[in-house]
Amino acid sequence: MVGNLLPDFTKQISEEAYSAEVIQGVRLHRFIDTYTDTHPIVTQSKARISSQRRRFSPILVDIFYDHFLALHWEKYSSNPLLESTQTYYAYLLKADMPLPTRLRESIQRMPKIELLYNYRTLNGIAHAVDRVAARIRFKNNLYGGVEELENNFTALEADFHLFFEELQDAVKKYQETL
Repeated sequence: MVGNLLPDFTKQISEEAYSAEVIQGVRLHRFIDTYTDTHPIVTQSKARISSQRRRFSPILVDIFYDHFLALHWEKYSSNPLLESTQTYYAYLLKADMPLPTRLRESIQRMPKIELLYNYRTLNGIAHAVDRVAARIRFKNNLYGGVEELENNFTALEADFHLFFEELQDAVKKYQETL
């Protein structure tokens, strides 16, 4: 679980500093990122974002796909979303290993604001998009980007379901090679 988050917070990951399990999570995260970044359905979703925010389409589509996963969680998991997120937070809070400061801070904040559980709502997604916009160091028009989801909801949702089925198959095949 830690390995799946770590690459979002640092590019330099010393394999000697982490267990084989964490490194396996890092590699899975990178596999999923590469698969996603090059997938034609994801490319199609990015093209649905208006020209005004197209520069941020990878970020927006990633967050929007998280919304659809949370919204349709019961289709992909036998555990309820709230239970799954609380288990995830509890595990992360107990992680006893060197972590980047930003990741440690995020791990502390996530359960307090129910970050992942709130991804199922448009308000939760709006908050996530605006939080990313605030972290960008230059003036940007990512604020209010949830309107891209609202304007393309049905098409993006259909894209997500098609893509996620293919992603699950790709991850299974990847894991079989380990």
